[in-house]
Amino acid sequence: MTTRLTVCVLLMVTALLAACSSNVNEANYDKITTGMKEDQVGKILGIASESRSSAMKVGDDTFTSTQSRWRGDKGTIVVVFFNSEVQSKIYYPPGEEPKPERR
Repeated sequence: MTTRLTVCVLLMVTALLAACSSNVNEANYDKITTGMKEDQVGKILGIASESRSSAMKVGDDTFTSTQSRWRGDKGTIVVVFFNSEVQSKIYYPPGEEPKPERR
């Protein structure tokens, strides 16, 4: 009985992970448009694999910039948000994402 439960749990976790990464594809990349809100992109792609943000204050205004990256079996999608809206996006097919520069 314990073995069956373990197998069921492993199958469910595998299916969940496969479903998460399956959102990262060229068709979903095409759905992302300039000006789209961060939460709208999240509904299409799911939770980002990684994200980096910065903020700058100019007078009474604060401006934010976030770069989020989603990785999956069918490629990588990078989206840059300015004040929580899509500013730019890039799609890398599998194996074509550039390696980060070492400093």
